[in-house]
Amino acid sequence: MSKYDLPKEVYEKFADLSGSLSPENLHCDGEISNAEAGRKYRRLMREWHELENSVGRKVTEEEIWDRMMEEV
Repeated sequence: MSKYDLPKEVYEKFADLSGSLSPENLHCDGEISNAEAGRKYRRLMREWHELENSVGRKVTEEEIWDRMMEEV
């Protein structure tokens, strides 16, 4: 059992968002403008905050990455 209290399906949504927020994914490997990347970032962060609201607490990318490493 993980020391983290997020249900697996919620954790997986955070993990997907975290991957999408990486610089190369956020900027589509340089294929989109900074303005487009900014809009994409704001949309992804809205989704992140909605997930946080659903679990009732703040969740950090570090927590998500730590859990990913724990599962490897």
